[in-house]
Amino acid sequence: MDNKRETHMKQCIMSCYLMLCSIAFAGEVETINLKGDDYLVSKELPQEIIGLYKYEWKGEPIIQINSDNTGLFQPHGVPAIPIKTWIHVDANGEPHRQVGTPQRYRYTLLVQYGEGGDGNYPAGGYDLLGITILRDEGRASILGERFRSLN
Repeated sequence: MDNKRETHMKQCIMSCYLMLCSIAFAGEVETINLKGDDYLVSKELPQEIIGLYKYEWKGEPIIQINSDNTGLFQPHGVPAIPIKTWIHVDANGEPHRQVGTPQRYRYTLLVQYGEGGDGNYPAGGYDLLGITILRDEGRASILGERFRSLN
């Protein structure tokens, strides 16, 4: 094989490899309809949102986000409801971030309620939760009242 063909072959192989890697590492994107609006979502949650969020740093009611796309959502005064979770993403599977500053930004989590939510949180129903990351303060917040440390 001459040098030009060999170089071209290596470039093609490298291009295919990079394309496959980007597909493998990007989260699978799916569409979920919530109240008439379609949301592109992925199960590939950013690591920094995983964890237990406690009411005013103290305890219940809590929100638990697990890396396996499960969790708990506890309204005030009632037991926790199991949830499934997805992160709102763009068409390439990258999480949407509303950026205020490089140290302060917000993700949108789409949740689906499991059994136990009564009428306010019907099983199978969907909702959105904003997760604010405040890196400069070392904390994350949901609903402005449930917090966890980023450290």
